[in-house]
Amino acid sequence: MTEKKFSKHFYIHIAYLFYSLAMVDKKIEIDEKRKIVAIVERSWLETIENKEVIYETLRSLIKEKITSEEAFQKFKAFVIANKEYFTNDTAKKIIKASHSICEAFASKNKSELILLARIHKLLQTNEA
Repeated sequence: MTEKKFSKHFYIHIAYLFYSLAMVDKKIEIDEKRKIVAIVERSWLETIENKEVIYETLRSLIKEKITSEEAFQKFKAFVIANKEYFTNDTAKKIIKASHSICEAFASKNKSELILLARIHKLLQTNEA
């Protein structure tokens, strides 16, 4: 792996992003939850602990009923403060996962397309 080893805070903020995408239309569908689990299992595991960090963060966000925008702003602040994590490869991985989450329930709606554009813009300006 050529990327920097990710911190616990990185995985917490990936959970914020995934939550933001799933909640952009004000509710999380079961297919979106399944897609997030599949993405985490397939693409975001350096250790089992990191998987649990993502799941615990998601459960907490759901319980607290954080808005999609609040979650996105947390992710955005983390990206801006930690540019070294967001290499071109990591940005591509995040964008691919983001599209997959939005396509999980039905085709992408307007709210999802707007959020995806914001993610593209945020990560594009932080590529190495």
